[in-house]
Amino acid sequence: MKLEMAKFPVRDVKFGAQTSYRSGTLLINKDELIALVLEDKRVESADMEVAFPGEQTRIVKVRDAVEPRVKVSGASCVFPGIMGPVETAGEGRDHTLPGVTVMASAEYRPTVLSGTFAQNAGLVDMWGLGAQLTPFGSTINAVLKFKLIDGVTELEAHAAIQLAEMKVARRLAETTLELVPEEVETFELAPADPSLPKVIYIMGLLTMWHEPHSSFAYYGLPIRESLPTFVHPNELLDGAVTEDARRGGGLRPTTWALMNSAVVRELLRQHGKQLNFLGVILQRTRYETEFGKHVNAAGTSQMAKLLGADGIIITRISSSGSNYMDVILTVQACEKKGIKTVFLTPEWGGKEGTELPLVYYVPEASAIVSTGSFERDIPLTAPAKVIGVGNTDQVQVFMGDKPFSPHDKVTLPASFLFFGGVDWFGTQNLTRTQY
Repeated sequence: MKLEMAKFPVRDVKFGAQTSYRSGTLLINKDELIALVLEDKRVESADMEVAFPGEQTRIVKVRDAVEPRVKVSGASCVFPGIMGPVETAGEGRDHTLPGVTVMASAEYRPTVLSGTFAQNAGLVDMWGLGAQLTPFGSTINAVLKFKLIDGVTELEAHAAIQLAEMKVARRLAETTLELVPEEVETFELAPADPSLPKVIYIMGLLTMWHEPHSSFAYYGLPIRESLPTFVHPNELLDGAVTEDARRGGGLRPTTWALMNSAVVRELLRQHGKQLNFLGVILQRTRYETEFGKHVNAAGTSQMAKLLGADGIIITRISSSGSNYMDVILTVQACEKKGIKTVFLTPEWGGKEGTELPLVYYVPEASAIVSTGSFERDIPLTAPAKVIGVGNTDQVQVFMGDKPFSPHDKVTLPASFLFFGGVDWFGTQNLTRTQY
C-alpha cells in the first residue's frame, strides 16, 4: 500500500468571495461553507471565525478538529465509512492543507447531564502558556461555530458535529485539486532489509461498551468489546480511526491527532532505514474485569509475537487508571514473550510533580518515555477576544462542573481541560531535567 501526501501549507486564511487556495493563502467564502453545514437538518444555525497563532484569542466550546484532506486518487476516501463507502484506506494520493484546522465549536441540549456518558467541551488559547500546551496554539484554526436543534440524541449529536467538520475540511482541501503541491511525502511499507529490527506500534484505544458512542471508531464503526485488530499504518493517515466528536477536552486525542499521529509518521519515515515497521495493532482498552485485562494483554502480545515483532512501541489514551492497567499489563506480556517494549505515556504526579507518576508498575516495564504530567495547575491570563458558539459569558468543560467566565483570567486544575492539552503520542516539545 502506497500513500502519497501532497502538501499545500497554509500560512494565512482570509474570508473572500470565492473559496480557493493560492501560494499559501486560503480564501474562504463563509456563506458557501455555512450553507454546506446547514444541509444537515440537525444543524439549526452556523457561523465561522478564524483564530491565528499569537493572537490574544481564546476559543471555547471546542468539540473536535480535523485537518483538511481530500483523496485525489485511490479506491477509498478520507474518513472512509463516514464520508464515503467502506473501502480499505491508505492508498493513492491525498491533498492536504497542513497548518490549518477545521475546529468545531458546537453546542446542543444534552440528554446526559453528568458522568462518563456526558459530552464535554475544551478550550484553546492562541497565545501565552495555554498555546504552548496544545498543538492548536500554533495552527491557524477555522472555527466552525454551530448549534444543533433540540431533540437530538447523544449519538446524533456526535454524527452531526463530525459530519459538519469533515464536509468543510474536504471542501477546503478541494481548492487544491488542480494545483501543484509544495511537497509530496510518500508512505509505504516496502520490503526492508531482513536484518533490521521488526517493530509494531500498539495503539491503546479506550472504549466504553455502554456509552452512546464508544469513544473511538474504525471506519465509522464504534469499537466496543473487540479483540486486537491489526491494520496498515496508512489507514490512520486516511482517517480510518476517529474520535467521539462530542468530547472536546484533552482526556482523549482529537481526530486531528489521530490522523497526524507522530508515532505512526516517524515509524513510517524510519521504515527501511533504522527499522522494519510491520504495522499497527489497535487494542481496545478498559476491560471491566481483571480477567478481561489479562486476556486482552495476552491476545495483543501473542498477535505481535506471531507477526514476528522484535520491538514494540505502545501508547495509551485517556487519563483513566483502568485504561492504564490494560496497557501496562500488555507491556508485561510482550516483554515476557521476548519482545522489547517501549511505553510512551503521560503521567499523573500531582500538582507539584512529587506524587506517584504512574498508578501501577511491573518490573518488565524498563523503558518508559514520559510526555509530561497532566495534573499541574494551569494559570491563564485574560484574553482580548473569545471565539465560540452561542453565549460565551459562562462556559463549562465537563457537564456538572461549575461554569466560569472565559473572558477573565482563570486557573485550570489540569492540562486535560485544554483541547489537545495532553500529549498522548509525543507530538509536542519536551524538556528534560537530569537528576
